[in-house]
This record gives sequence, C-alpha cells and structure tokens, in this order.
Amino acid sequence: MTSRWIKKAARERGAFFSLLKDRKGVFAIMTALLLPLFVLLLGVLFEGGRALVYYNQSKRVMALACERSTKPTRTDTPEDEDRREAVLTTFDSMIQSTKQKVITRDVVIDWLRTDMKAEFGYNLLFAKMLSLDEFKYRLNYTCQGIPPYPYDGEVLVNNDFEKTSLDKERVLKNGVTARTPGGCWGVYRYTEIRWDGGTDPGIELQDWSSPCCRKNHDWDGYPDGFAQKVEKDKETLNDKACDIKDTDKAANTRRDMVDDSTGNNASLPTRYVIELDSDWGAVRQGGKKPMNANSSIFKKVELHPGYYEISVWYNGRKSHFKDPSNPGKLITAEQTNGIDVTLQQLLPQLGTVKPVFNMRQGPGMENPVDQAIKWRYYQKKFTVDTYSVYKLTIAASGFSDSVGGIITGFELRYIGRYGDERR
Repeated sequence: MTSRWIKKAARERGAFFSLLKDRKGVFAIMTALLLPLFVLLLGVLFEGGRALVYYNQSKRVMALACERSTKPTRTDTPEDEDRREAVLTTFDSMIQSTKQKVITRDVVIDWLRTDMKAEFGYNLLFAKMLSLDEFKYRLNYTCQGIPPYPYDGEVLVNNDFEKTSLDKERVLKNGVTARTPGGCWGVYRYTEIRWDGGTDPGIELQDWSSPCCRKNHDWDGYPDGFAQKVEKDKETLNDKACDIKDTDKAANTRRDMVDDSTGNNASLPTRYVIELDSDWGAVRQGGKKPMNANSSIFKKVELHPGYYEISVWYNGRKSHFKDPSNPGKLITAEQTNGIDVTLQQLLPQLGTVKPVFNMRQGPGMENPVDQAIKWRYYQKKFTVDTYSVYKLTIAASGFSDSVGGIITGFELRYIGRYGDERR
C-alpha cells in the first residue's frame, strides 16, 4: 500500500517537475497562482476609483449647496432656517445625478457660518469578491462668507408700490370714478406692499400724480413744475381717463410749496404719496372710529461695509389740524404730522434703535425752516463698518387722528465701498 502511494507521488512529482522545465507550463502555473490575486487587485482598484469619483462628486455638491447659503441677499431671505431649507433643497436636487444613496444629511447655519454633514452609500460591483454589499462614507463641509455686494448706486429699498405682487397695476381701493378708474387712495397692510412687518391699520397710498384725484379730494400742495410728461407706454389708468392735465393746472399750483434750500428741485419721483397716520375707513364698533391710526412699516435689509444714503420727500400738509380730543379746537400741525425713520441692527446681536429722520412741520417748530408747510427733501449719508441685517422702520408720530404728514420718493441707496471716489 505504502509502496504504491510512494510510486504514485513520484510519478506526479515527476510530471510537475517536467512541467516546470517547460516555459508554457511555468506560465500556466504562475497564471493559476496569480489570477485570483490579479482579479482581487482589479476589483480593489476599480472600486477604489469609483469611491474616489463618488467622493469628489459628493464634495462638489456639498460645496455648491453650502455656497447657496451665502448667495441670497438677506433682504429677501433673512432667516437662517429659510436659508437652511434652500441649502437642503439644492443638495437634494444635485446629489441625484451621482446615483448614490443619501443615508443622512443635515445643515446648521449660524449667521455667516454654514456646516454640512452627510452620509452616503452605494452598491459595490465586486460585492461577493470583497464580501461587502454596500460601501458607506461620511463627509463634512464648512463654508462662510457674506452675500455678494450690491452694485454701486443700487437702490436697496424704495416706496414704489405701483405694482401688485402679481406685477399688475395697483387699483387703489377708494375714489374710483370714471375719471379715476385706478382709484385715488387706499390703506394697505405691510403684507400687501411686500414689506416684512408693521403696526395698526397700515399705510395710506394716495395717487398725487393724478390731477383728477387731487381735485376730487382737495389735496393741496402739489407744486408747479413737479409734473412730468408721462410716456405713452407708461400711462396709468388714471392718466388715460383724467381730462385735466397738469399744464392746465399750473395757475393753481405753487412753486413756493417746495423748500429749495435742499438743492434738490426734481419732480416728485413716485406716483404715490404715503400717509402713515392712516384713515381707518368706515365707522366701526360702538359707532366710533378706532383712534390708533398711527401706523408703521418695517423692512429687514442687509447692509455691507461701505457708504449709504437715505433720502425722502416730506410734507406736513397743513398748518393746523382739529384737536382729536376737542374737534372745536385747532392744534398746530407739528403735534400730529410727524414721520420718523429709524435703523436698528438685528444680527448677529440686537442693536439700539438709531434715528435717521424725525420729520415734522408746523408753526410751533423751533427751526424756522420747519415752520413752513412745504415739500422738503431730506437726505442723510452714513457708513457701515460691519456686514449685518438692519430693521428699517418708517412710522407716524404725534396725535393718532387719521391726519398726518406725507412722504414720497423714499430711497435707501448703496453708494460704494470705502475708498470709492464717487461717494
């Protein structure tokens, strides 16, 4: 038995050694020994290459989505939670092209810093060979920065409320006649004019560009020379229907209604004037009108380091008004026609409220310039050192009696960065 086994082994060993003496045999043996290692190495290299491609794709998607948090102006998207949702939406949309499975993802935005983290997974093509059905990996990405600067001279905020949210010509709620089909006045909440907040009834819009509205409602104070020729394609409903032209009204308007000392004699720049001591309209509860007519509106606006300018036209309307507590008595205008403009830093810390303009006119004012009731142009330049979000507020002040001062042509304008000679 043992002898036969030894003889068999000798024959097989002899065959093996004879195979070694043949070059083709050597190659066959080496191939048989190395093929599994070669296939394994090929699988590792292939899957490693896929992993590198997926890693780079995921990192690029996270970078683009992260930058999405810094791009939108905070004037339009002020809240971190809204910006976080925008980042996640961008990430979810872009990651689909990579054919990976997103296991988890999260975004944390803290003012100017955005932190992203995600876990990904994908199926392996050499799963059986590597004894691994799915490969998972995690990525973290951080970006920070401020939204892009506005362009020099850009108007960041104004009171151009002529269009509705649907980009249609606004038809004012009151004073609609055959000659004023676009209406003459109406009270609007801040949501209707696309501002961020406000108090009490809302702002009152009055169409002073229409001679028919001015005549129908006895609006005094539209100075001679303020009317501009309206281009045909920009005519409003009131422009087309009104048979009174400003050139015909020149004798009834007065250039002395403008304070020329400001050096700005331009026409009233917007169609509407705004009153913030607004009319509540119809009599309400108990047969009496509510007396909290003083309103305010505010808008959150981002300001970059640089130079800015706030400007507005203001008119106190009349020298005297009826005393709201005693209608038989008159009070001087400055007690009821005030309009205040303020700025307050909101982020990252809440700052103090800083007055920009405290506008009043009336016989009781100390400054002789403010004693005359006329259109006056207010302008103030200021600097911002640090990027932040501010609350810009326009509010009525004085007696809350549904009669107050009016403004138009309000603008907050970015002038330029430090060192810009055009400021």
